[in-house]
Order: sequence, then C-alpha cells, then structure tokens
Amino acid sequence: MIYLSSSLYIIGPLSVAAMLILLMSLSRRLGEALETPPYYRFFGVAVVFFLLPLPVSWALLMLKAWGLPEPDPHTGLAIKLVVASIPMTIAISFALPTVARYWSWIWGELRGPRGEEGEDEQAG
Repeated sequence: MIYLSSSLYIIGPLSVAAMLILLMSLSRRLGEALETPPYYRFFGVAVVFFLLPLPVSWALLMLKAWGLPEPDPHTGLAIKLVVASIPMTIAISFALPTVARYWSWIWGELRGPRGEEGEDEQAG
C-alpha cells in the first residue's frame, strides 16, 4: 500500500503539470489573439516547480524500497514540506494569477447576458 500511495504521489503532480501545459498553450493563443503581454510564460515556471521535486520524491520512494530505515516523524514531515509542499505552493502561486488574467472573462459569460442585451431578450 505504501508503494501505491507513493506512486500516486508522483502521478498527481505529473497530471497537474500536463494541465498547466495545456493552459499555457491555450493562454498563449488567446494572448496572441487579444494582443496581451506574454503572461502565459508563468505557466512554464509553475510547471518547473511542479516537476522539480519529482526526482527527489522518486529517490525517496526508492530508498524505502531498499529497506533503509524510516526517518522519525518530525524529520519526515520536514522532508515532505521542503520537497513537495513548498514547491507546489510556489507553482500554484504562479499559475493562479495567470489563469485569472487570461480566463476571468469566462465567469461573465457563464452568468449570462447583462446590460442592454439581457433586457432585449427579456422583452422579446
């Protein structure tokens, strides 16, 4: 069970990195169409911060497989924070404002028509 959860721990960031690469591609095209500055490059920085801890995580997984002793709980928590949580927090900190910058217009579209267009549809 430890190996399964450890494998999922590595697959999860890979999935998020793939999603960020997709958002980077879509945002690049949207930015070119709207002639906005290339903020999509922040997605690349976020991908690096998501993928950077994976070799270290993989190495820690292999150390468990070789039968080396587990660190004490406090040391294990510190290793997980430094190796995974902090870089992922930095990655999300780069990605979230970039998503908001490019894709905030969707919320207005989802709410429906507003202003004069909405009044015409209600009257008709």
